[in-house]
Amino acid sequence: MTTAEAAARALPAAENLQVLRQSRATTKAAAGTLDVLMPMRVGGSGPAVFCAPPVVGLSWCYFAMLPYVDARYPLYGLQARGLRRPEPLPASMTEMARDYADQIRTVQPAGPYHLFGWSLGGNIAFAIAEELERRGERIGLLVILDSNLSAIDAIAPSNEPWMIYNLVLAQFGYVPALTAADPAPDARMLELVRRRPGMGLDEWPDQRVHAMQRVIKNNVVVGGMHRPGRVHCRLLFFSATRNPPGLAEKLDSWRSFVDGPIEAVELDCDHRHMLLPEPVARIGPALSEELARAAASTAH
Repeated sequence: MTTAEAAARALPAAENLQVLRQSRATTKAAAGTLDVLMPMRVGGSGPAVFCAPPVVGLSWCYFAMLPYVDARYPLYGLQARGLRRPEPLPASMTEMARDYADQIRTVQPAGPYHLFGWSLGGNIAFAIAEELERRGERIGLLVILDSNLSAIDAIAPSNEPWMIYNLVLAQFGYVPALTAADPAPDARMLELVRRRPGMGLDEWPDQRVHAMQRVIKNNVVVGGMHRPGRVHCRLLFFSATRNPPGLAEKLDSWRSFVDGPIEAVELDCDHRHMLLPEPVARIGPALSEELARAAASTAH
C-alpha cells in the first residue's frame, strides 16, 4: 500500500462522501468528453492554463476549479489517448509530453505557457514544461498540487487490478468498494456499476472500461520510469499538510528540479481532497493572482 492509499483509508467519512458527490458533479459537467484537449472555459482576456491529467487520464476533476479561478483565464484539460478509440499509448513520459505540447500549441502557438497539475498530473505538467523548453518556448508559471517527482509511489497506486478499478469507480462518483479479496475485480466492478445506473459509467461499453484500466496502468509505468531534468520558470506549489513529508522537505525536493522562484501555499487537507471546495477556494485565487502577475511581467 502506498503512502497516499494508507492515508486515504484513515480519512473522515464525510470528506470521502464529499469527494464522491463532487466526482458526480464534475462527471456531469464534462458530459463524457474524451478529447485529448478538452476546453473547460474559453475566451477571456488573460493567459490560458493547461491542466495535466491525474493518473486516471481524465481532466474532468478540474471542472471543480471553474468557480474559483478568475473568469479572465481560459482553462483547458489534457486527457489520455486510448479512451475515445483504440490507439497506442505513449511508451514514455517524454512521448506523452510531446503529444500534449503539440495539442497545447494548436490553441496557443507560442509561449509563455502556464501549466497546472494535481498528483501524477503535476509530474506530467513538469514533463510538458521540459518539452516546451526544449522547443525554445518559455514557461510562465508551473502550478503543482502536491506532486512528487522523486517518489512517484507516494502519489500513484500499485498496478493491482482491484485498486485500479477503485480509481475508475471513484472517478465517476461510485463508492470504490473493491478489495484484494475479490477474485474477479473486473466482474465485481461492472456489477457495482450496473447496480447504480445514470452516473455515466454504466453507459460505457466494457471495452472502454477496460481501456481506462489500461491507461491507468500505463500512466503508473511511464511515470515511474521518467527521470525528470530541470526547468527554468516560476513554481507555485500547493502542499497538502495531512500527507508527509513536511513542506520544507517537499520544497527541497522541488528545488533540485526548478531553476526559478518558488511560492508555496499550505492547505489543511489530504492529498486526495485537494480539489474539494474548501481547498480550491484558496487554490483558485492564489492561481489567479500569480497569473495576473505573470501577465503583467509579460506586458513589460
